[in-house]
Amino acid sequence: LEEKVGQLFCVMGGDYKIEELAGMVREGKVGGVLYRPVPTEEIQKRYQILDKAAKVPLLKAANLEEGGAGAVSDGTLFGWPMMVSAANDDGMVEKFAKVCAVEGQMAGINWSFSPVCDLDLNYRNPITNVRSYGSDKERVKKNTEIYVRTLQECGMAACAKHFPGDGVDFRDHHLHPTYNSLPAEEWYASYGMIYENLIKNDLMSIMAGHIVQVNVSRDINPELTFEECMPASQSREL
Repeated sequence: LEEKVGQLFCVMGGDYKIEELAGMVREGKVGGVLYRPVPTEEIQKRYQILDKAAKVPLLKAANLEEGGAGAVSDGTLFGWPMMVSAANDDGMVEKFAKVCAVEGQMAGINWSFSPVCDLDLNYRNPITNVRSYGSDKERVKKNTEIYVRTLQECGMAACAKHFPGDGVDFRDHHLHPTYNSLPAEEWYASYGMIYENLIKNDLMSIMAGHIVQVNVSRDINPELTFEECMPASQSREL
């Protein structure tokens, strides 16, 4: 049971000394470690130490959203997803995903917190903007599908985010629960459609955001009051 609980955690590697982190992996059975970008050689050395401490092979995560630079400080800054989308070229999305996968794997990364599947519907949103593939749901659907397929063909697990969908509220859900306020039918035809398509295309994981979708929650469970609707990170319905 302790090992199963430990596997639930993906900790921030940069918040701990390497000896302390290795102890968490060895005794606490922590299942995943995420590093913010530092030089490739430095991350490689850290993971070598952690691999020796791990009973089960670790999930090694990074935010590979804009190229290899999302994992390592000496990686390639290919371009933000909106820049890639603006090229209107499927081949460019494939190249983008390959750069993320290959340069991430050189550092030992095997789990990418990407693609960003959010729609850029509110220009005041502090999270989405150029991190999204835009506001056109069909273009976001196509680009995220190409990205996930290419990334996973390269041997790296994709993690689509931020479910149930950022880009509607004007606040930061990392700091305070925010709201995706679209009507349920509109959500199913946009964000829901994008995630459903990725799941059908063998997406390996999804990141739940601290985002509330009241209309979808109540569509699933009509007895919920507004106050009872929880963010996706805590909601059974979502």
